[in-house]
Amino acid sequence: MNEDNNKNRSLQKAFHVIDAVAEGDRQLKDICQRLDLPKSTVHRILQGLIASRYIREVRGIGLVLGTKVIQLGIKAQKDMPLKELARPFLRELSAITKDAVHLGIKDEDKIFYLDKFPGKRAVQLRSQVGDRLPLASTGVGKSLMLDMPKMEWMRLFKEQVPDKVDIMMDRMNDYSENDYSFDLEDNDELVRCVAVPVRNKYGNIIAAISITSIKEYMPLERMNELIPILKKFSDNISKSIN
Repeated sequence: MNEDNNKNRSLQKAFHVIDAVAEGDRQLKDICQRLDLPKSTVHRILQGLIASRYIREVRGIGLVLGTKVIQLGIKAQKDMPLKELARPFLRELSAITKDAVHLGIKDEDKIFYLDKFPGKRAVQLRSQVGDRLPLASTGVGKSLMLDMPKMEWMRLFKEQVPDKVDIMMDRMNDYSENDYSFDLEDNDELVRCVAVPVRNKYGNIIAAISITSIKEYMPLERMNELIPILKKFSDNISKSIN
């Protein structure tokens, strides 16, 4: 019985360490202070979590959630009826705007398209359900990045759009303050989109939706007009899943 209790306590401590990193504690000392645990204990737990890919250490940033946690989160989101709950809202949004509408989630450093409605315009977009595209060069991807630390923005921009790092960082500051994002032909020539995050009841970003079309139908004036419309539909999706 004591052995089982010890295992349970060890497991609970590991979960608490993961939670601390998820809350933004990037250094060993920060986790120790939050959890009131000895440095040697937290260090041992971290080594196990890093080896199992639940935590990873990024140079210049510190400790962040690892790919295993992200994969589990993606699986949990796929098990959650997000796609089915969002469908009627996406269908209505596409009908109202006549444009293509996307629903996407984060998959490591990529965006994974869960759903798409093609719209009614004579425009063919290459995106398909199941596609995985770089976060930093897509509208949906940038909305999924809004709550990330700026160092993560920088890393993703340097890796995925190295010729646009400065301008992307400037844009992201504005996007983050106003909870939306644009794709100004960043991923595909002549293609533009407006995107906003979908948040759960805790305020965490779990997905993003976008309206996409060619530049002809997406002047900046219209893109700005679409932001409040998108946010309204995003709020409705959030209410349906919370």
